[in-house]
Parts: sequence; C-alpha cells; structure tokens
Amino acid sequence: MTLLLSLLLVHLLADFPLQSKRMAKSKQRQFRVLLAHISIHSIGNSIVLGLLYALGHLTGTDAALIGGGIVLTHLFLDGSPLKRILHPALAFWIDQLLHIGIVTGLVLYVTGIDWPTSFTLLDQILWIVVWGLVATELIGRGIAPLLAPFAPRLIESHFERKVTRKEQLDGLKRSVTHEVEDSARSYTTEINGVGRYIGLVERAIIVCLVTVNATGAIGFIIALKALARFKQFDDRRFAEYYIIGSLLSILGALLCGMAIRIAL
Repeated sequence: MTLLLSLLLVHLLADFPLQSKRMAKSKQRQFRVLLAHISIHSIGNSIVLGLLYALGHLTGTDAALIGGGIVLTHLFLDGSPLKRILHPALAFWIDQLLHIGIVTGLVLYVTGIDWPTSFTLLDQILWIVVWGLVATELIGRGIAPLLAPFAPRLIESHFERKVTRKEQLDGLKRSVTHEVEDSARSYTTEINGVGRYIGLVERAIIVCLVTVNATGAIGFIIALKALARFKQFDDRRFAEYYIIGSLLSILGALLCGMAIRIAL
C-alpha cells in the first residue's frame, strides 16, 4: 500500500502544484515542455522506487517495470491529441482517470497488493495527503472546465467620481462640485484567480471538518463564502453558476473527507 500511495502522491504533485497552467497548455504543442513535465514525474517516481528498492521492499526488475510503465504511458497520454479532440472537461477527467488507473494497475499487477486490514502510520499519512490533494487540486481543476460554458463574466464594480456643474440662483452663477457613486458592470475575470484559492481553502477546511467528525461547522463556511458574493446574487445567471459550482465543490470535499476516515 505504501508503494501505491507514494506513486499516486507523486502523480498528483507533478500534475497539479508542480505543473503551471502555462505548462499544461503548452506541453501538447511544445515537445520541450512535455519533456520537462515528464522529467518531474520521472524524478519523483525514481525517488520513491529507489527508496523502496534500497529498503528491500521492491526488486530492481519490479521497480524498472513500474517506473518505465508509468513514464511511457504518461508520455503517450500527454502527447496524444485527446485533449484537442474531446470537450475540455471530458478530456480532463478521462486523462486523470487513465493516469491513476495505470499507476494502480501496474502496482497491483507487479506486486499484487492486498487491501490491508489496518493502516500503518506512514500509510495513514500518505492516504490523508493523497485524498487531500484530490479534494483541493484535482476536484477544483476538474470542476472549472465543467462549469466554463455557464460561467458569467459579469462582475459589479463601484467607483466614485467628481461632477462639476454650473448653477444659477437669483441671477448669480456658481460652479458646484460634488461626489457621485456610480455602479458599473463589466465582463472580466476575477483578480489573480482569487476564486480558485477560495474554493481550494474551502474544500480543505471541509475535508478537515469531515475527518474530525465536525460536519456541523460546514454551514458556517458556506455562509461566509456566500456573504462575500451577496451583491452578485442579483444576477440570476451568476447565482445559478455559483450554486452549482459550490454544490459540486462541497460534494467532492465531503466524499474525500469520508474516504480519509476509512484509514483512521
């Protein structure tokens, strides 16, 4: 189990925190970028397989088969036209399921791991980190393309401006300057993708609350997030988009939190 969880952790780290959006978009057009991405996976896998080989938990042949299989299939999938042919959301989920399935299948085929009756401390830590990354990174990245067709670009902005006007009173002319607050709507994106980080933190907190069986506090997290968007709920399209995205995000975090409890 340690081997499988370690390799899944390497995959999640290399595909999300260690892969920028620019790299994810460019690796299909630039072979140099693809090789850089595969190199990150190779280094991580080599560290895991090398440590287990040094500790005597894995033979050299098995380590080579697993490592080589993961790297070659990852290179093939990331270099394939899959993401250019399919809808972005469908392509993302198929790609990730194939990567995770291949890693799991190779480990099970080569080593024949059985489901443990109890988790060691190391396996518990790895299990928690893996599901934590699934909740915060994989689910967050997977929800975004699902909702992209429905995403309103509309945000409200308020600003003040000074207005000077001429008035005539009892035959006297004078200029009056006063401040006016305007409300304007413009279609744009959020500043520095702050919504993504809010969702990431939200899912991380929900996973922690489910893990410690404090689900009653989840309502406060939802209310706090809704409070920050309160004025934008006047736009029906934004409200529907927000509700769907939040429900999917919360559902994913709840399921990941329940999965973590299995090992505890």
